[in-house]
Amino acid sequence: MKKHITISQLAQLMNVSVHQLRYFEEKGILYPLYTDENQYRMYGLHEIYQLSHILMLRKLNIPVGQIEECMTSYTADDYNQLLEHSLQKVQDEIANLKLLEQFIHKVLKEHHNLTRQNNEYRIKLLDTRHLKLWFALESDQELTARNLFEQRPAPPQLFENDLHYLSDSGQLKLYYETTSGTADYILEEGTYLYKHFSATEDAEIEHQVQQLEHYATQHQYECLSKIIVVEKSYLSIFDSNELQYEIQVQISDSRRTLHESTIL
Repeated sequence: MKKHITISQLAQLMNVSVHQLRYFEEKGILYPLYTDENQYRMYGLHEIYQLSHILMLRKLNIPVGQIEECMTSYTADDYNQLLEHSLQKVQDEIANLKLLEQFIHKVLKEHHNLTRQNNEYRIKLLDTRHLKLWFALESDQELTARNLFEQRPAPPQLFENDLHYLSDSGQLKLYYETTSGTADYILEEGTYLYKHFSATEDAEIEHQVQQLEHYATQHQYECLSKIIVVEKSYLSIFDSNELQYEIQVQISDSRRTLHESTIL
């Protein structure tokens, strides 16, 4: 009974390609036990375990050029450090994937809410939001690509977050939400009148601000905050021709019952 296997059998056993095994041989980290009279490379148990060691190191993202050093000179402490380092990288990747999962849920939820709006004003309860000032524009300035470049570094994941625009003392100020450090502006927890809209020009946004002011006056809402325009640029994935916004203003709870059925 034959004790050894060919290179193709080894490839099948270990779920790798013959090309990969030849590459490992070329790099000097895996040799056959012997070559038979028909020039077949033959491998035994030792080579199988050696290959499993190599594949584990590759799974830990060790470059092929470093594997020979690992296998010939690494101590138990060296391998312990290697595994701890790899574990930290995996945990970081998991954390990043969880953030990505949360972002995808957010986009899907926001798009679902958007499709239900029908261009109507609604009311919802919002938690306290802590905002960090990114930069401010004078009243006669427009937002340009140059503005964004000159104000770097931009907030982390800039266009995955809501950008808040507030008009204050003749300036248009751009804020982003923060969970750490000191906030430059706080939007209080409370009841907010809001509406989704899309726009391509500043004039369209200004028109929405004027409409909200008129609507609040007409329906006798007591406004408790400045009007906030929230840019949700990530929703442009559904329509790249327009940016999506939400306009908000905090109102007194005494008027909430008028639109109780629209609270989200």
